[in-house]
Formats: sequence, structure tokens, C-alpha cells
Amino acid sequence: MLLNLSQALPLALGSSLLAQSHLVVPAAYTSTDAISYEWVAGASRDLRQQTLVGASHLQSLVGHTLTALELRRSHANEVFLGGVVNLTVTLSISPNQPLSCSQAFAANVGPVATQVFSGPITLPTSPATTSATVPWSANNTLRIPFTIPFVYGGGTLCIDVLGQPVAGQNANWWMADAEFEDLYGNVVEIGTGCGAYGGAQHQWSHIADRTLVPGAAARFFAYGPPNSFGIVAFGQPNPSGVPLWAIGIPTPGCSLHLATLDALELAMFEPQTHPSLAASGGIAELRVRIPNNPAVFGLTWATQWLEWSQLVSSNTLQWSIASAIPQLDMALVEGHPSETTGELSVHLAQVFRFEFQ
Repeated sequence: MLLNLSQALPLALGSSLLAQSHLVVPAAYTSTDAISYEWVAGASRDLRQQTLVGASHLQSLVGHTLTALELRRSHANEVFLGGVVNLTVTLSISPNQPLSCSQAFAANVGPVATQVFSGPITLPTSPATTSATVPWSANNTLRIPFTIPFVYGGGTLCIDVLGQPVAGQNANWWMADAEFEDLYGNVVEIGTGCGAYGGAQHQWSHIADRTLVPGAAARFFAYGPPNSFGIVAFGQPNPSGVPLWAIGIPTPGCSLHLATLDALELAMFEPQTHPSLAASGGIAELRVRIPNNPAVFGLTWATQWLEWSQLVSSNTLQWSIASAIPQLDMALVEGHPSETTGELSVHLAQVFRFEFQ
């Protein structure tokens, strides 16, 4: 059968219009601003952002070809000044689900990874938004067109973005829309510390309460003499405390506020390179992966540090794990491109729009 030009043109235009479709993840924010915001990798500093998107968000993409990825500005009554970033974007099917996401970047990348884009991208100057309904218009959107298409066949999608700023063209405050689940554990100080760090109250031990979530990596950290060692102890709380001298450590004025010593870990107080942080001392930290299991809901323990060179003890923190599992089905790992690991969030992720055929 032969078609004349007047027949062929509408068909071609119709095919072109049908070819490009869009899916926003999470779908609830297709047109509405989500609750939080996140940096754009490379807008102002070197940054690697690796996002795992669970299969529950992507059912309509199975068997389709992804041709572009978009980020939308976060709602704010302020102008976001534009700039230029160098981006490298790689997609793969991760061996991990979001709630088993690793802090190690390499562990989340699938066996067949496709670099879908590499090069400079312009962030538009975006006018202030006064409504929570933020359209995916050109001046609100960072669009990354894929030079190599990616066929999504199912599973957890790993979006691996490396960003580098372009000298003189930084976009220092261009924040992308992001969803955030307001989950956190509980942290209460039950015993005072001693020693030269942590100010007048000797509060040199800390716990990031928003990492006390099932599926997350709980962060315990403390400050002390650079290059010295600390022992972080886990056990049941003892608010009344026992003087350290009573257990053979000759340090007056310091007490142990743990009724049991169930686990001990060694960590170094690493020097901090930024001059403004030098006064706080070196920083030591320990990460503990929390199982994605209701059995840990509300689990309560206490943590206290001992700094080895001074034989002093930190303030003691009693903590408990949040009583809910994140429902976002997305995870974000952020860090410097030269590092092998990053900061893991299982209840925070950027809002993406996928263009597909």
C-alpha cells in the first residue's frame, strides 16, 4: 500500500509524540513539590550521588528504553541562579534493594553498567516559585539527555552520577526536589564525660539519630586527640555510673555508665584537615548496619567511648532504633568521587523524571 505525503505526515508526527513518555518517581510528586531538597552533583563541588530506585516505582518502564533523566528544582520563593556542571551518568541493575543498599559505591553497581551520558550540562536560572505545584518546565529542570539509551528490564535501578563544577560557572544554590521520610531513633544522654574535649560538659560522644533506622548504617562518632585511639563500648545502660578507678582505670572524676560490656570496637581519632574544625580535635566513627527487620524496632542500648592516651571516658548515650521501616523504596549514597564509600540514606532521595520510549 502507498501513502501520499498528506497521509504520511500526520502519522509521523503522531508516532513522534507517542514515542516520548515520562514517569516521575516517586509518582506522588509528579506535579507537587516534595518535602525536602538535595544538592545537584557538581553544581558547587565535586560530588558522587548514587541512587537506588526500587522496582515498585518502575513497573511501567519494564521493557522500555530510557532516553533522558530530569531533576526539578525544589519549591522556594527565591531565584536559583544557573551554571554549568560536568556530569557522568551510569545506569545499571543493582544486586541490592534500597533497604540493603551498601555504603560502598562499587557494591551497588550491577554487572552490566552503561554510561548513558558524560559532558557539560547547563543548570537554568530558575525564577522563584510561590506554589507547591512546580511544573517540569525548561527553567525549572535539569535535563540529562542520554547519548546511549538504556533498556530497563526490571529490578532495582542504580543511577550513578559523578558531578564536577566548572570553574567560574558554579550554581551554588540550585537545589533539586527530594522526598524525605521523617524517621529517626531516640538518643538521650544518661552520663557525663570527662577529659579535654567536648566543651564544658565534656560531650565528645555523639550519635546521628536519623541513622537509627532499619536498613540504615547507624553512625556513632566522637572527638579526641588527633591520631590517638578510642574504644567504643556498647552495653545496657547504668545511669548511676561506676567510677573508672573502681574497675582499675586510675582516672578520677570519670565514670562508666554501662551495666554490661556487650561489644567493644577500636577506632582512630583522625585529624580534621579544615582549619575551622581543628579545635574540636580528631574524629573517630563507627558504622553499624541495622537489619531491615521489625525485630529491631525500639531496640535500646547505650554507648560510651574511652580515649586511650588520656584514659578518659565520654558522655554516655542511651539510644533506641526507630519503630518503622522506611517505605520510600529508594536509597541515596553521597560522597566525594575519589572515595570508595559515602553517606547512606534509606529515607531520602531526589525526585526523578524518566523520559522513555
